[in-house]
Amino acid sequence: MEAVGESVRGLIRQNNEDSFYIAGSNDKIKNLYIVADGMGGHNAGEVASREAIGYFLEYINENYNDGQDGDLADCLVGALSYSNKKIYERSKSRENLEGMGTTFTCGVIEGSRLIVVHIGDSRAYIFGKNGFKQVTSDHSYVMEMVRHGRMTEEEAKDHPKRNIITKAIGTNGDIEADLFIEELKEGDYVLICSDGLTTMVKDETIAEILSENTNINESLKRLISEANKNGGKDNISVVLIGFEVET
Repeated sequence: MEAVGESVRGLIRQNNEDSFYIAGSNDKIKNLYIVADGMGGHNAGEVASREAIGYFLEYINENYNDGQDGDLADCLVGALSYSNKKIYERSKSRENLEGMGTTFTCGVIEGSRLIVVHIGDSRAYIFGKNGFKQVTSDHSYVMEMVRHGRMTEEEAKDHPKRNIITKAIGTNGDIEADLFIEELKEGDYVLICSDGLTTMVKDETIAEILSENTNINESLKRLISEANKNGGKDNISVVLIGFEVET
């Protein structure tokens, strides 16, 4: 299984408040991938996204026993709750960190299952023979309006409040994460990204780029390049995984 990731500042922002993570050989859970998009002034967003990933992995290292005690999905949900609590406490501990928070989208591939835990408006997608599917649902003002029938998805794409999120790690002491489980097929791509990609590049264009490139590194570079070409108004983080059935 090949995985690549990159995070760039974009063309407008002074700092990069995004973070991403690709699990290595020493991690307790293999094939684990994270994108977090931080928010808050005085570099607090950068702190939130980086430390949220750290707390998430800390919980896994202390609590995961390779499936022997409960389900992997339960561990991931617990890790996200733990990370949220720690970031919330950190935001209250120092004045310059007040109000900090972060989106958090984590995907783990276990066998042919993709398990996703999610808060905020970063996204996970699957691209393959069955098309291009958004796995996650944005926790945002405009998507709340869509879900309640007060706005169409087309109207939401260009709405001035489309970047206002309704859930994030660290903004409340308790939080309920979304959990998604999908079946993957040989040759599928899993894409996890911040909204710096999806607000700048349409889904149709993302799918087109993934379909045109057999080299995963080239696909990654083209996605980021396209976001910058269209304005690069936000930090851009992309993790791209090529799924292969392990024998």
